[in-house]
Amino acid sequence: MSRTEPSTAADPPGYPHHWEADVLLRDGRTARLRPIRPDDADELVAFYERVSAESKYLRFFAPYPRLSNADVQRFTVVDYTDRVALIMTVGEDMIAVGRYDRVESDLAEVAFLVEDAHQGRGIAQLLLEHLAEAARERGITKFVAEVLPQNRKMASVFADAGYRVSKGIEDGVLAVEFPILPTNTSVGVMERREHRAEGKSMERLLHPKRVAVLGRGERVQGIVLSMISGGFRGEVVAVSTDGTAVSGVPTADSLASVDGTIDLVVAAVPTSGLGMAVIDAAHHGAHAIVALTGSPASDDDAVRLVSLARAYGLRAVGPDALGVINTTSSVELNATPAPMPRIGGVGVFCQSAAVGIGLLNAAGAVELGISSFVSTGEFADVTANDVMQYWEDDDQTRVCVLSLDSIGNPRKFSRIVRRLTRRKPVIVFSPGRADRSSHAGDRGGLSRVPSEAIDSMFRQSGVIVAHRRDEMFDIAMLLGRQPLPKGPKVGLVTNSVTLRRQGDQVARGVGLNVVDLPPLTANADVDEVVAAVHAAMSSEADTVICALFNAFSERSTLAREELDRIAADSPKPLIAVFLDFDQTQWAAEGDDVFGSLPAYDGISDALQALSAAAAYAHWRERDPGAVPMLDHDEEAARRIVNAALAESPGGRLLSESETTALLHSYGIRVVPEHHVNTLDEALAKAAELGWNVVLKATSSGVRGRADMASVFRHIDTAAEMEEAWRNLTALTRAQGLSTADGDLSDAGPVVQAMMPAGVSLSVQSREDAAFGPMISLGLEGLASELLSDVVYRVPPLTTVDAAAMVRDLRAAPVLFGSYGGIQAVDVAAVEDVLHRVAQLADHLPQLASVNLSPCLVSTQGLQVLRARIEIAPSSDQRDPLARALG
Repeated sequence: MSRTEPSTAADPPGYPHHWEADVLLRDGRTARLRPIRPDDADELVAFYERVSAESKYLRFFAPYPRLSNADVQRFTVVDYTDRVALIMTVGEDMIAVGRYDRVESDLAEVAFLVEDAHQGRGIAQLLLEHLAEAARERGITKFVAEVLPQNRKMASVFADAGYRVSKGIEDGVLAVEFPILPTNTSVGVMERREHRAEGKSMERLLHPKRVAVLGRGERVQGIVLSMISGGFRGEVVAVSTDGTAVSGVPTADSLASVDGTIDLVVAAVPTSGLGMAVIDAAHHGAHAIVALTGSPASDDDAVRLVSLARAYGLRAVGPDALGVINTTSSVELNATPAPMPRIGGVGVFCQSAAVGIGLLNAAGAVELGISSFVSTGEFADVTANDVMQYWEDDDQTRVCVLSLDSIGNPRKFSRIVRRLTRRKPVIVFSPGRADRSSHAGDRGGLSRVPSEAIDSMFRQSGVIVAHRRDEMFDIAMLLGRQPLPKGPKVGLVTNSVTLRRQGDQVARGVGLNVVDLPPLTANADVDEVVAAVHAAMSSEADTVICALFNAFSERSTLAREELDRIAADSPKPLIAVFLDFDQTQWAAEGDDVFGSLPAYDGISDALQALSAAAAYAHWRERDPGAVPMLDHDEEAARRIVNAALAESPGGRLLSESETTALLHSYGIRVVPEHHVNTLDEALAKAAELGWNVVLKATSSGVRGRADMASVFRHIDTAAEMEEAWRNLTALTRAQGLSTADGDLSDAGPVVQAMMPAGVSLSVQSREDAAFGPMISLGLEGLASELLSDVVYRVPPLTTVDAAAMVRDLRAAPVLFGSYGGIQAVDVAAVEDVLHRVAQLADHLPQLASVNLSPCLVSTQGLQVLRARIEIAPSSDQRDPLARALG
C-alpha cells in the first residue's frame, strides 16, 4: 500500500499510515482506502443507512436495520493488529468497509460490506487484497469467512482471488478458508485486475464525449479552436473565468452552472483554482481533469491536486501539463494548445509541457503519425505506467514512445514494460539519465547505480533505449510503418557508389550485414529502381534499403510513390533514403505521410534505426529462458538478516561468519580466510591446511593494489612463508601503517588455501534506491574499474539473462579460451553464482550490497575467495502486492 497524505485528525494509537492508499476501481475511477478511525462513527452510521436490507441480511445473516452505539464503538475502535478494519471513500462518503478479526495466532475471520450503488466495481476484491497484506504484516497466514449460499457475489470474491480455497457447509452457512500467502496465481490475478482498471481509466480519459474547457477567455478560445479544428466528435462547453466571450461552442459562466454531465474538464487556471474545479468536475460525473496551469506548480500544489482528484474519483493530468490527444477517428480529441498531429500508430508520453512541445514539433517535422499523446506535468496522478496499460490493448497504437524526466515507481514500470514489449515496441528516451524520484519504496542511505545499469535493465526488458530525440523518432517511424526485420541482412539498392561504400561501413558498425546486389547506374530511371527493389526483396536480405541520390529532383516524387506502394504490401521492411531537394507534400493532410514507407535524409540514420529494430525483433523472437529453481533456504537467510538488524536497526556490515552463513543458505560457498597476526600463527595455519597456501592482506590500506603486491601465492614451505611475511611487513610499513616487529595486525593478514589458477571475477548486487537490486559482473581489478567493462541485469534473472551477462563482457574471450591461448573456464559455474546472487538479493530487500570479489573461476569451477555484505533496514517487499496508485 502506498502512503499519500496522512489524515489530519489526531492519530489513534497504532494507526498505520502506510496502509492508506489511492486505488482504481474496475470502472477506472479512483477511491481512497484507509484504516478506520474512531472519528468515522457518524460516517459509518450514514453509510449503513444507505445499504439495502438485503445486503445487511447477507452480511449479518439476520435482519439488522441499524447499528447500535455498541456496534459503532466495536466497528470503529480497533487495535490495528488483531482487529483491523479498512474503509473505502469517494469524496466525503464511505462506500465500503472490510475487516478481519484474529481468531487464532495465524488465522483471522474476514468480512465485507459494500454499498449497493457501488457493488460490481471490484471493491470487495480490493479490500481483500489490502486486508491480506495488512494481515500478513501482522503474522496472519489464513483467512476464514462465513457466507450465506445465496450470497454468490461474495463467494466469488474469494474463489476468484487466486488463492487455494476450501469450502464446506455447516448449519446452512458456507465456510470458506484459504491461505493468504502470495502465490503465482494470486499475484497474476492482481496484476490482471490492475491492468484492466488502469487501462480502463485511461480509456475514459482519452475517449470523452463531452468536454468543458475552463479558464481565461483568451486561453479557452485557443484550446477550443484546437478541439474544433482537430475534429472532436463530441461536445465542447467553454467556461470563461474573466467574462471574455468564447465563440464557436456553447458557453457557461461557471463550471458549476453547466447543465448535464461532463466527461473531461480541461482547466487552464492558476493552481489556486484547481481545487474548486476538481469538486465541480466530480459533481458533474467527470472522469478526469487536465490541468494546464502554464507554469510549474510547487510540489505541495501538485500533491493537493492529486489527492483531491483521487478522493473525488477523478484521474488528474497536471498541473503544468501540455494536455492529451487521441487521434482515433471516433474521438479526434485534441485537449492541448498544439495543432492536431497527423494520424498514425505511435503513442507518445512525456511529462513537462516544455518537453511535450518539443516532441510534437519534432514528430511534425519528420511527419510522424500519432495515435495518442499524453503530457502529464512533472508530478501527476496519471503516470507512464497508466498510459502503458492503455497502449497494450489499444489497437491503433503500434509503437510506444516515452520521454521520461523522472521515474516515480520504477519497479512497477519495469513489471509493466516487460509485458508490453512482448506485444509492441517500446522506445524510451534516456531512461538512465532520468531523475529517479522519491516513491513509496525509496529508502535513505542506499546508493544509486550508474546510468548504464539502468539502460541495461531496460534493454533486458526489451526496451529500445534512445539517447537523442531524432534517433527516437527515426526508430518509431520504421517500427510504426513496416514489419519487424527477420534478421540482420540488408539489401542496399542505390545509384551512388559513395552511398554504397558508406552504407557498408555503417552497417558493419551497428551489427548489420550488407548482402551483395547488382548496382544501379547513376541515372537509373524509376522502372529500373522498382525492378531492383523487387529483386532485392526476393534475395536473402531481411530488409531492403533504397538509397537514391538525385541532385535535380527530376524523379523523386514518382520514386517515392512507387516505393510506398511496394512498402504497403511487402513482407520485409522497405526503407527509403532520399538525397535530393524535393519538398513535395504528396500525402493527404492529416494522414501519416508516405503511408507505409519510412524515409530518411541519410543512410546512417536509416541503418541506426534498422539496427535498433533488428535487435528488438531478435529479443522478441528469442527464447526468453526461465528462472532456474535453485535449492536455497530463504527462512534461514531471513533469520540471519533479521537478527543483525535487531542488533543494529540502522544497518551494518555483516561479520565474516554471518556473511558465510547467509551465502551458504543460497548455495554459495566462500573459501575460508584464516586470520593470523604473527608469523608463528601463519606457519601453524599453513601446516594445518597442508601448505600450498596464500598469504594476503585484507586491510583496505594495503590490499587492492593494482600490482597485487599484497598477495603471496603458492607458499609451500616455512622458508617461503617467512619470506612472504617479511615482504608483507615491508609493504605495510611503506603504506604508512604502524607495524611492530613480527606483528602485522594492521594489515589484516590471512592465510587461505590456494585455488586452481583461473580468471578473477567480481560479482555484485547493489540495491538501488528506486529500482531494487542490480546484479553486475566484471573482471576483478583494473579491467572493470578503468575500462568500465561491467555488465548489469536486474532480477528475476533467466537462464538467457545470465548467459548474456557473461558473453556481453568485452573480456569474454578470456573466459571462453579464445584469447592468448588461455584455457576456457567453467562458464556454467559463473552463470550459476549469478543466479544465486540474483535470487538472494531479490528475496531479501534488506541487502544493500553483496560483493563477491574476487571470485576465481577455472576449468574446475568457481571459488568465492572473499565476500562482503552490507544490510540496511527495509520492509520485506519492495512493491506491495495489493493494488494501489503510485
